[in-house]
Amino acid sequence: MRRVEAEALVGARREEVWQLYDDIPGTPRWVPFVEDVLYVSGPARAGTVYRERTRLGGLPATEQWEIVEYKPLSRQVHVSFAHGMESALVITFEARGTGTWVHQAAELRSSLWGPIGWLHELVASVPAGWGVRAAVTGAKRAFEEGLR
Repeated sequence: MRRVEAEALVGARREEVWQLYDDIPGTPRWVPFVEDVLYVSGPARAGTVYRERTRLGGLPATEQWEIVEYKPLSRQVHVSFAHGMESALVITFEARGTGTWVHQAAELRSSLWGPIGWLHELVASVPAGWGVRAAVTGAKRAFEEGLR
């Protein structure tokens, strides 16, 4: 398994930051690599499935995600199985003074065996790292620049 992480202090209350992440159809407004949310099975909660079209590092992709853990105001876990890879996006929110500390981690597990799987995870960790950094930066910018 490979793990890439990013975090930032967002200048907004935890409830506001949670609402930003909870609005799945609104993700393209603040996450720069998400071009479109094609489908959402309902409001964000455990079991919600959504499909998004992205362009990360110049590479277009369409992936389906499922929210598998949903603890209001504190933690969400989204999972995707695409391109021979299980990807888990773990997002946590912690109130800090007048802001919210947001931490995102992408955990990558290749379905390929041995050294090939390790190499697959290594290669996939590059765009995944760009993605978590862009999302955290986008959340921070959404409040600083009023993009939400």
